[in-house]
Amino acid sequence: MYLDIPASDNLNEPAMATFKETGPGRAIRAVRLQLDGAWQWCAVTGWHDGPGEARYTPIEESGDGPARLVSGGEHGLRLARIASADAAAAVRWSLADPAQWGEPFLICTPETAVG
Repeated sequence: MYLDIPASDNLNEPAMATFKETGPGRAIRAVRLQLDGAWQWCAVTGWHDGPGEARYTPIEESGDGPARLVSGGEHGLRLARIASADAAAAVRWSLADPAQWGEPFLICTPETAVG
């Protein structure tokens, strides 16, 4: 899988990366990440000119072994902290929301909780 994500209103800098997929991906709406030293559920969406599908795909990370790639639209991902995975459906996605942020993609451990 090759990702070529341009700079946009969602991301200040472009990103390019290549990953070796080791299995089929699936759509997700939430991912549990370590932020500011604590585990936190985050809603996640792929970002185009608005919200879209985010995918969780098994990959082989060179030198580190099995991993999971969270990827999204042509402008990467958009994330927002939430209280639980079930709260992801209530997020109203907006580039103007200062509590939300963009990422080109995320690389997670195989044990990462998703919803």
